[in-house]
Amino acid sequence: MDKLWRYFAVTCLAFGIVGIYVLAAFNLKVFNPVAEILEDYSFTDFYYKLLDTGERESSRIVTIVDMTELRKRRDFAQLFMEVDALHPKAVGVDVVFEGYKEEDLEGDTLLENTVKQLHNFVFSYKIIDAESMEGETVHSFFTPSDSVNEGFTNMPRQLYGGMKRAVSVGRELGGKVVPSFIKKVVDLYAEQEVVPLSEKNININFSPKEYHIVPYDSILENRDWIEDHLVLIGAMTEEGDMHYTPQGKIAGVELLAYAAETMLRQSEIKHASTGVTVVASFIIVFLSVILLSYYKSFTTKKKTLFRVIFGASLIRGLLIAGWLSLIVWITFILFCSYNYSISLAFAMSSIALIYMAENLYDVIKTLSVFNKEKKNES
Repeated sequence: MDKLWRYFAVTCLAFGIVGIYVLAAFNLKVFNPVAEILEDYSFTDFYYKLLDTGERESSRIVTIVDMTELRKRRDFAQLFMEVDALHPKAVGVDVVFEGYKEEDLEGDTLLENTVKQLHNFVFSYKIIDAESMEGETVHSFFTPSDSVNEGFTNMPRQLYGGMKRAVSVGRELGGKVVPSFIKKVVDLYAEQEVVPLSEKNININFSPKEYHIVPYDSILENRDWIEDHLVLIGAMTEEGDMHYTPQGKIAGVELLAYAAETMLRQSEIKHASTGVTVVASFIIVFLSVILLSYYKSFTTKKKTLFRVIFGASLIRGLLIAGWLSLIVWITFILFCSYNYSISLAFAMSSIALIYMAENLYDVIKTLSVFNKEKKNES
């Protein structure tokens, strides 16, 4: 019983020490850069690195048409007609055509007339998030219009972190919830509502995928990649539309491709709740304390050459590394099988501080015995 109490107390102390470090990181200004990194980090990033073996699975659903070099609106009209002629199931256009161009009003008119004839296209607009202009929107010059389908492309992200991990299903605007761009495109492709309209955010599954990129001037040559596909039209190499994700810095249109794939495959990443993470972390650290305690007992109980060698710092480090690898492998299998992620950051930090926690426990116990002896003497 005394041993179990010691294991429990050491585990609690290890948790407490890590907790103090975390509180310091988030509350002391000197640690602000550290806090931002911690806040923007997810253990799923590590899993994605393990999954990326170099040979990526090709998407059979989404095709991307790269229009980075297109500038004239008459050329956009031509592109849309060529794509539409190949009968894609749904097309999302990740471009906002702001205002009329005085130097090419004929091109504006051609684009506007073309857009109004497209029935399986969804166009994008943006909601301005700045406090001074909150609720205002930026649309293409031919919208809002009853004959044009559109949705907002704003994606949720942390206030200070630039990492994009989630996609919005809907958002309140003007007193009602409006659907996002990607929800509209996905519903159009599936010919049914895939995810009910709400202000929910869906965690994107960034398991490595290869999306076929079709140049804007090679549409007809890529019929097989457009017909019956979900086609996203956007810029693949425009620096202003690049975003940081668990897959590195990628184009906004590719980010939307991952989001669409996640919705259609119902493969949203489900993160363990705080309660589940705390309980799982406590059990892992508790077992680690027991393992290291038995290891310590084995190497010090009887002095033999084997036990001395086995008790070396290098062997102890390898033992801890092997134990952590086993834990990571189990959670990685859980992630791959069920898209369920449990963060091990707190558990691993606590394991690293077990020896410090044991020393602290011994000090507290020694002081407690000393105080009792003092009282008995008096």
